[in-house]
Amino acid sequence: MSSAFSSGDSIIQNQSSAADVDKVALHHIWNDEQKQRCVRWIEKHNLKRVALQLPDALLHHSVEIVSQLQSASIDDLRIFVLADTSYGSCCVDEIAAAHANADSIIHFGHACLSKVARIPVVHVFFQYTVDEEHLLATLSNEFDTSNDELICFYEVCYANAVTKIREKLVERFPNLVVACLAEDNEIADILCWKLHVPADPKHTVLYIGRDNLSFFNTAVALEASQCCLYDPSNIDPRLERIDPIGAKWLRRRYYAIERCMDAGSIGIVVATLSTKGYLEIVSRVQRLAKARGVRTYLISIGKVNPEKLANFVDIDCFVLVGCPENDIFTSRDFFRPLLSVFEAEMAFNKKWKDKLLSCYTTNFTDLLPAGRLYTNVEETSVTSEDTNELPDVSLITGKARHVIQHREADGEETLENSTGTDVVPKGRNELAQISSADQLTSRSWQGLEQKLGLDAPAVIQMGRSGIPIKYENENNSSQ
Repeated sequence: MSSAFSSGDSIIQNQSSAADVDKVALHHIWNDEQKQRCVRWIEKHNLKRVALQLPDALLHHSVEIVSQLQSASIDDLRIFVLADTSYGSCCVDEIAAAHANADSIIHFGHACLSKVARIPVVHVFFQYTVDEEHLLATLSNEFDTSNDELICFYEVCYANAVTKIREKLVERFPNLVVACLAEDNEIADILCWKLHVPADPKHTVLYIGRDNLSFFNTAVALEASQCCLYDPSNIDPRLERIDPIGAKWLRRRYYAIERCMDAGSIGIVVATLSTKGYLEIVSRVQRLAKARGVRTYLISIGKVNPEKLANFVDIDCFVLVGCPENDIFTSRDFFRPLLSVFEAEMAFNKKWKDKLLSCYTTNFTDLLPAGRLYTNVEETSVTSEDTNELPDVSLITGKARHVIQHREADGEETLENSTGTDVVPKGRNELAQISSADQLTSRSWQGLEQKLGLDAPAVIQMGRSGIPIKYENENNSSQ
């Protein structure tokens, strides 16, 4: 077996290094202002069981934070610290909070700000600073203060700093629009952002923060012609013009989409149980796959890694349903291609065939009925009415994979060039049912046979005790 699927020790022994822990000081995440804000929020909603969700690098600060919250003397308040997350630290973990029967969550650190439907949440971001004078001077040297049209976005750790300099930015650049984070009850325009003007590809995107997945998600969602990055964490911050979608990245994603179009079965990997709309998008992917004659398997395995997905050898590719900040689908370590929901949409939805990757999104809610990229699933099935459509030939296998339905004079339907369907004609007035269980019957080994009632009952014996590395009844000579 490849070493990519046998690195269990690295997972078991995965710990935060001391260097990572020391990077974030307490004042970068917690101060009197944040304390009073959380106390007011708890009292306003009359909360009694509050869960604190912190990333691994901040867990050592939880003792001081809990102590300060308890000093507020709120009646009957119980506080729980979530020491591990079900999926990613940027997502609100309703599953872990439910184990403590918590009625609310205070989320610390970086956040994807995906909408949560079932529990009240307040976010406490990192409180990083920005050199105001250096930023204004850098922008003045690069842009025309009166003509250039800019839209300013920022990493959430700089939200507090950008709020303080917002007025000076707008005063210096009259055509600059500073995006705002959507509040709990607001509908975001793009990702977690609320815009006061329609997004225009002609606008230059200014992003204050690091070159990470948050920047990538924002840039590709806006389809901006120019993206400028200002990273305050650098020793000497400069304005960099960055193309978020490189040619190498595009080739890899095109290949993954082609593999998905060739697939006879896909696994829908659920990497969130709290993001609003995840059940609807799972149903949508299932219907799109069914229209193409592709079997679907629903998989929920907690935190996703190559070792877990390698167990599903009969699945041709996987589709990840998770938050926009989940970047594991770009990893090269997986045995089968792992696609985002939007890439699966491009593979199965014929309306995206002629405009593959003309736009992109990592937010699956954009594909739901209220989203900006929604299309009707019922109109995606391929029929003989598509007379002007060219044959669909795989660029990997060279075989035709188009599903065409022909209705004969007697009303009987036949299928040609099909890679797999739910029901296919077997003979006149006979149908052969194809299901996911057919994959099991084709295997040479299907598991242990139970032989219920055929074997004599066994005598109960004392089993082993101890741990697998050395059982108590094992002899040293046998090791």
